[in-house]
Amino acid sequence: MTTHRSTYILVALCGILGTIALTTYFAAPWTFMPLPAANATIAQVQSFGIQYHSTILFDAWLQAIGSLFSIIFSLAIIHLAGASQRFFGRMTLLTAGVIMALSLAEVTFEIGAVMAGDNGHLQAAQTCFDLTNTFIHVFLLAPSLFLMQGLALWNTRLLPRAFSYLAIGLGILFQVLGALGLFNTAFLLAVIIILMIQNVWTIAAAIKLLFFTEKKTMRIM
Repeated sequence: MTTHRSTYILVALCGILGTIALTTYFAAPWTFMPLPAANATIAQVQSFGIQYHSTILFDAWLQAIGSLFSIIFSLAIIHLAGASQRFFGRMTLLTAGVIMALSLAEVTFEIGAVMAGDNGHLQAAQTCFDLTNTFIHVFLLAPSLFLMQGLALWNTRLLPRAFSYLAIGLGILFQVLGALGLFNTAFLLAVIIILMIQNVWTIAAAIKLLFFTEKKTMRIM
């Protein structure tokens, strides 16, 4: 069955837009929304919430929509590669659900902190703020979407084989560094590099889709 050219374009746009949104979200603490320290007092959290009220909400939206677009992209390339019914294709679907749930959970606490502050529930606001700081570890301990999609794309022709190799390698590093980061936060700095490479991978894969020809979609049997 032939896939319409517009499908590849829409999938590529999801990858590009999702990457832009998540990159902006992750860059926020170093650019337009400097976060208070993890051990910030109630007064400091309150001051931060007042000063960056709308920015926090915008940042939460970036995370939610960026995660959604990125997951659509990941599941779509597995489908277009003809690997959605494989074991690792199904594992990619499971992992995508976990990642989306975690993303929305973090967004819930971000918005909860803002709303609690608006209602004068300052202790609740600080609790929500503290909970958002745990998600950097939770995301890294969750199954790696890159690892699963790399394994799902193995022996398919949608993307060059190097994409599969790199995705698997990045996924393994992501999981290892995530586990080590629980005990030493220095390892979390290396995760930033992994995330940057993952972003480059996604953009490169999206560009490949923009110039893809349907005759290459048959799997290697």
